[in-house]
Amino acid sequence: MSDHSVFPAALVGADPEVDIAVLKVQPQQGYTLAPLVVGQSHSLRVGQRVFAIGNPFGLDQTLTAGIVSGLGREVQGIAGRIRGVVQTDAAINPGNSGGPLLNSQGQVVGVATMIASPSGAFAGVGFAVPADTVR
Repeated sequence: MSDHSVFPAALVGADPEVDIAVLKVQPQQGYTLAPLVVGQSHSLRVGQRVFAIGNPFGLDQTLTAGIVSGLGREVQGIAGRIRGVVQTDAAINPGNSGGPLLNSQGQVVGVATMIASPSGAFAGVGFAVPADTVR
């Protein structure tokens, strides 16, 4: 949270095959959370503008911008190959994983999952699990 509030959460479900877990956050009384709208990733196009929100290197509330660089990529995840991921040049660094990839309407079109980098820092190639897979 932007004010550094911490709330309890319960695991709703997880799919290690695609590196996704869904949590239900239980805010304290008087605190309202506004959910993001989940868009449709199947309508993404190469060259389309996207935005990544995250906490790279502990720098909270960070927004980066880029484009969809590729679609239908296959990457090696922890539990195996993840197929159909979105490739983007929006800066995704350690700490961005699990954050939303948004279209220009502010809809979630993916969930940041990993980068391709020889150094461990952003090198222009990031990946997100498509929103249609997350559903």
